[in-house]
Amino acid sequence: LSLALARNQTHEGGFTPFNFEVTALLRPQGNFLVVKADNSRRAEAVPGISTDWWNYGGITRDVTLIDEPAVFVRDQVLQMKPGSAHTLAGWVQLDGAAAGEPVTLRIAELGVETTMAADASGLARFEVDAPGLLRWSPAMPRLYEVVVATRFQALREPIGFRQIETRGAEILLNGKPVFLRGISLHDEATLEGRRAHSEADALQALTWAKALGCNYVRLSHYPHQEHIVRLADRLGLLVWEEIPVYWTIDFKHPAALASARQQLAEMITRARNRASVIIWSVA
Repeated sequence: LSLALARNQTHEGGFTPFNFEVTALLRPQGNFLVVKADNSRRAEAVPGISTDWWNYGGITRDVTLIDEPAVFVRDQVLQMKPGSAHTLAGWVQLDGAAAGEPVTLRIAELGVETTMAADASGLARFEVDAPGLLRWSPAMPRLYEVVVATRFQALREPIGFRQIETRGAEILLNGKPVFLRGISLHDEATLEGRRAHSEADALQALTWAKALGCNYVRLSHYPHQEHIVRLADRLGLLVWEEIPVYWTIDFKHPAALASARQQLAEMITRARNRASVIIWSVA
């Protein structure tokens, strides 16, 4: 998907989210958003020429106009600290903030509330103890409302906390071996023969997976819509996410390697607060 605004702003990669700053381009009235989407396959692109899924065109993801204050939360990460049963660690990245800007992390159900000062780059780091924490799992997909607040805004997000690690050939979820029972699926509305795009589409696919007895799904062969990983959090399904590095990728071409790296980074940035996602995959 290539989005062309004034000054030729573009993005390559049809599956991962992106945004553009348009403040300087807006007028009091008469604004138009013109989108040019190109779904042609190229040997030096990711995906390349050889694939085995439908190459949908047009806009197949949500488009949103976001009104942010002058100082806003650009990114945030909060996860369980490795090796700890109830310590949470993470960071908040502010945009437009001066050094010392206060940032508050609040999880009311766990009695957590702490305030840290952002550094000169707008970064504030957190590490808090939450003794009453119930860890997320398919059997108990517990989510907590996490609030990140500044003087300018408060963002609320449901997040689950769990530990995932390996021991030899075993996968350990919260310290216990877990056996993955699942399927691979495409980001499609199966009964209608189109690209999936809504929460209802995601709910149908994951409900069917649960009915089959799955505790896990592989989202092949590219990042699926964001609704599906958020619903997997709520329903208790483990998730494998991947980028479309699939057959005959021309990694000798700098553009192909750069595109793969970009798509991987964007996929991880989008879903790294999702307890359900346990595998990032390439190839």
